[in-house]
This record gives sequence, structure tokens and C-alpha cells, in this order.
Amino acid sequence: MYKSRDYIRTLPFRQRRPFAQIFPNANPSLYITIEKALAHPYLEAHHDIDDEPVAPPLDPEFFEFDLHKDGISREQLKELLYEEIMFFCPVPIT
Repeated sequence: MYKSRDYIRTLPFRQRRPFAQIFPNANPSLYITIEKALAHPYLEAHHDIDDEPVAPPLDPEFFEFDLHKDGISREQLKELLYEEIMFFCPVPIT
């Protein structure tokens, strides 16, 4: 059940690196939008404009409660979310 998580924990720790350091020749102003990515010919077989709603991005403050609620750290929140996902048992629709 936890094989993936156990495997990832056995990997050596790697310090996070900025995207610009990994791809120094990439132009940050040329990032493609989701809408443009979905319209790209590579994804043509999966593109369905009627099933791809567009919404404005959420304000980062929307997520602030998750980071400070009850003194839970970001890492603790990630662990709690992971546990919730792993133990989720959907109720069959009858």
C-alpha cells in the first residue's frame, strides 16, 4: 500500500533548485498558458473545448488558512492530505 512512498523515502535527498538554474536558457516570459497547451496539436486527441472550463487564478491568500490553521506546518498538512487520500473509500452509487 505504501510502496511508492517507501521507495521515494529511500531516494537520496536533493536540495530544491530554481527552475532557471536547471534550464538556464529558458525564457520565463514564454511560459505557455493552460489554454494554449490544451490547444496544441500534440494534445489534439484529448482536447475538448466544451469540457475544459476556464477560471481566473485563485488569489494566493485563499490558501493562507491551510498554512496557519491550528499551527499546522506545510509538511504536516501534506502528510494529513496524503493520509486522507490513502484511506478514502468512496461510497458506491446505487
